[in-house]
Amino acid sequence: MAKAIIPHDYQGQPVSFNDTGWINATEAAARFGRLPHEWLRLPDTVAYLEALERTCGKIPHVKTSRARADRGGGTWLHPKLAVAFARWLSPDFAVWCDMQIDALLRGDGSHWATARREATLGHRAICDAVALNCEARGKTPQRHHFINEARLINEVITGAFAGRSRDQLNTAELEIVTLVELRDTALLGAGMSYAERKANLLGYAQTLQAKHLQGAPTA
Repeated sequence: MAKAIIPHDYQGQPVSFNDTGWINATEAAARFGRLPHEWLRLPDTVAYLEALERTCGKIPHVKTSRARADRGGGTWLHPKLAVAFARWLSPDFAVWCDMQIDALLRGDGSHWATARREATLGHRAICDAVALNCEARGKTPQRHHFINEARLINEVITGAFAGRSRDQLNTAELEIVTLVELRDTALLGAGMSYAERKANLLGYAQTLQAKHLQGAPTA
């Protein structure tokens, strides 16, 4: 899909939309043990698609991406189909989808795009801080220095010392990543050791996550 993919969370499971309201039907259906083509070949669905074409013309309502699953691969449905498809999966899920699509079409997806840009800037700040820290110790910055610092950020947030695709994070997760990165930038500037920074960042990340769970702003 050419549009920006915006990850959402439904009862602990990922559901992706793009910024114009299309839904990744493959991803959504998997949660319910179903496949999009099962719904698309139903007589009622075929009749609905024909009615849409009579009213709106022959615009694409179904698209398929052959990209990897974590990069938006799968069958995508137009927002005019998404709620009907979601209702086939679950009435509660359909209501939730309707709310997400409405928010996206009103422009609320821009919040995710802003958070993604801020996370990119936070990462750049960390890279600069790592480079300066290495140079201050008489070392030449190497690729593994930057990778390990990014993995440290992920570890204090998720518990796993590994990489994560930020394009798959939701708005709140991106905000937490950015704030932790900014804290780490300051700690590097203060000359803290790796162990000291890890302990400090772990406590900070836990505080941010607790605020998010309580519905409080992360700032």
